[in-house]
Amino acid sequence: MTETTVLVEGEIDSMMMTGVTEYPGHGAGGSGDGSEPGGSEYVHHTESIRETVESIIVALILAFVFRAFIVEAFVIPTGSMAPTLYGAHGTLLCSDCGVEFAYGVRDLEDSNRPEKIRQGSKAICPNCNHINDDLRINDLAHNAETGDRILVLKWPLDTGIGVLAPKRWDVTVFKDPADGKTNFIKRLAGLPDEVLMILDGDLYSVPTSELTEETVAKLDQKREEKYELRTTGKRARLSPPPASVLNELDQKLQVARKTPAAQEALWFPVYDHDYPPLELDANQPRWSAGQKNKSGWVATKRRVVFRDEGVEDDFIELVRKEIRASCAYNIRSRAAPFVSDLRVSFVMTAAEEKASVGVWLNKRGRVFRAEVSANGSVSIREKAETAGAGKKTIAITGRIAPLVAGEPVEVSFEVVDYRLSLRVAGDEVLSTSTDRSSPDYYGPNIGHLRRSSISHPTQSPRIYAKGGDLELAHLLIERDSHYYNDSVGAIAGFGPVDGWGGRNYPILLRHDEFFMLGDNTAASKDSRLWDVMGSHLADRGEAFQLGTVPADQLIGRAFFVYWPNGHRIDWLPFAKKYGLIPDVGRMRWIR
Repeated sequence: MTETTVLVEGEIDSMMMTGVTEYPGHGAGGSGDGSEPGGSEYVHHTESIRETVESIIVALILAFVFRAFIVEAFVIPTGSMAPTLYGAHGTLLCSDCGVEFAYGVRDLEDSNRPEKIRQGSKAICPNCNHINDDLRINDLAHNAETGDRILVLKWPLDTGIGVLAPKRWDVTVFKDPADGKTNFIKRLAGLPDEVLMILDGDLYSVPTSELTEETVAKLDQKREEKYELRTTGKRARLSPPPASVLNELDQKLQVARKTPAAQEALWFPVYDHDYPPLELDANQPRWSAGQKNKSGWVATKRRVVFRDEGVEDDFIELVRKEIRASCAYNIRSRAAPFVSDLRVSFVMTAAEEKASVGVWLNKRGRVFRAEVSANGSVSIREKAETAGAGKKTIAITGRIAPLVAGEPVEVSFEVVDYRLSLRVAGDEVLSTSTDRSSPDYYGPNIGHLRRSSISHPTQSPRIYAKGGDLELAHLLIERDSHYYNDSVGAIAGFGPVDGWGGRNYPILLRHDEFFMLGDNTAASKDSRLWDVMGSHLADRGEAFQLGTVPADQLIGRAFFVYWPNGHRIDWLPFAKKYGLIPDVGRMRWIR
C-alpha cells in the first residue's frame, strides 16, 4: 500500500497488488526432470522472472486504473464535515451524562486561529452542556486520532449518463477552485441552471427555466462584480440585485428539501434522555412538568412516566437548553444561530385504550401539535392564534390500527424544511402538502424571511398526555442542519463579507456549475466564502464564478467509511498513541 498525502481535505490511499507466477516442475534451481542446472534451466528461470515481472506490472497498471476511474481512498484531516465525517480529533465520554462525542484537535480551515488545543482546554457536551476539561488528546501531545478514511466512487461521473450525474445532497470530493490540486470534500447543495439562496438555515432554489429572461440576465451580470472581486483582491460588499429580481425570486424560490437518506444523516442530537446528567446544575437541560400542581408526569428517570390525574393540558417541557446550530467538534465555536427545525421521537407504551400523547413544536412563532391516541386516531393541528392573519390553520386528521395496550410503539413528530410529518411504528401516517394550491400546504414567506435578519430563540418542545396512563422510553430531541447565510465571513475571520448565495445575494449557477456546503456550517470554508481563483482556472475568465465548482473539477461521491480511527492499547507504551485495533462498529455508509 502506498499513500500520497493531500489536504482534503485528504490523503490518498492506493492499493497495490503483486502477483507471482509459478511453473509446474520448476523449483528454485531445478529443471523439473531431476537433471543438474544448465543452459535450458537458465532460460526457463529467466522466462519465469520475466513473466513474474510482467505480472507485477500488469497488476500495478490495473490498480492504478482502478484508482483513477473506479474507486479511490481518502483520509479526512479537518472538521468541515463533522459530525458526518471526522478529521483529526479526540473523543471523550462526558463526565456528567456519559455521552461520547468528538472534538477537533486542529481546525486547518481556520487559519486565523493560532491557538491550539492544549492541556486544560474545555469541550462542551452537546447533550447536557457540561464543560469537560479532561482532554487527554491534544495538539501538544501529538496524539490526535486520525480522520475517517473513506472510499470515493468515481466512475459514475465519467460516464456522462444523466441518471449517474451528481445529485443534490451527495457528499462529494472535488478539486479546490483556489489551486486545482487540493482535494476538498463537502455536500453538494446547488445544481447547474438554477438560482440558489440560503435563508434562515435552509436552502432555496429555482430552475432558471422558470425565471424571466430579464431576471436571469441581471443575475448573470452579477458575476462581473465577482470577477473584479477575485482579480483585484477586493473583498467589498456586493451590491444586491434589483428589487424586481428579488421580488420575482420571493414568489418562485422553493425549499430544496433533502433526500430521506441525507435528512437522516443531518439530524443532530440536541438532548437524549437516555443520558440524563448525573449532577444536574442550573444550566443543564431537563424535562420539567408544565403544571406545577397535581401534574401526572415524572421525568426524573430515563423512563418517563405519565399517570392521568385529570389535569387539562398536562405537559412536560425541555428547559435550560438553547437549541442552536453549534457543533461540539468546534472547541472554540462562536455564538451560533437558533434552530427551529426539530424532531421529537420516543417509544410509547399505553396502558389503556383512551390514552393519548401529543408533541408540541414551534416554528418561527407558529405552533403545531401532533397527537397519537391508543384508539387509532392521529392528528396534526396548528394553534389557531399563531397561524397569522388571513392564513388557514393547518388541521389534518387520520386513523391507524389501534395500539395494543402494553406493547411499545415508536412515535416521532418533525418540523423540517417547512414540512410537518408524524410517524408511528416507522410509517409516515400524516404530513403537510408541499403543493401551494393544497389546503394542507405549509410553506415559508420568503420575502419576510429575506428581510428578517433576527435569529429568534426556539420555544422548547413539549409533550402532552391525557386519557390514561402511559410511559415513554428513548426520548430524543434532534435538530436539522442549519446553514449560515449572511455575514458568514465571521466563520473564518473574513470580516463583514456577505457570502455567495446569502440573504439578498442569490447566486446563479450556469451550466456545469455546482455549489458546495460543509455539514459543520460554523467551521467550513465552502462555496459561501471562496474568494480565490486558481491559476488553472484563469484562462476561463468570466466563465468561472467564485463560489462554484466546475463540473470538470468533480472527482466523485464519497460512499463508505472503511477505516475510522481504531482503538488504542493504553497499556502498551509504544502503541497508546495510535489506534491499532480496527473500530468495526464505526465503519458506515456515507449519506
